[in-house]
Amino acid sequence: MDQSNFSRLLLIPGFQPDALFTADQQNRLADLMNQWRAARDRGEELPEPQQTELEHLVEAELTAATVRTITLAQR
Repeated sequence: MDQSNFSRLLLIPGFQPDALFTADQQNRLADLMNQWRAARDRGEELPEPQQTELEHLVEAELTAATVRTITLAQR
């Protein structure tokens, strides 16, 4: 089969805590997202320390999702 015409469907399981992104990280991310939404709704910005932490957690979650996807694709 010509690989250039080959496609796959990859199903990623739900967001369960794991060694790549823990339950504590998930909880903190949810908390910071709630704070961010509340600030946005008031027309404000999140204080810099919380904004930086939020950005780091989003980046960590994306990295974890990428690693999981690569791992699943190699199976």
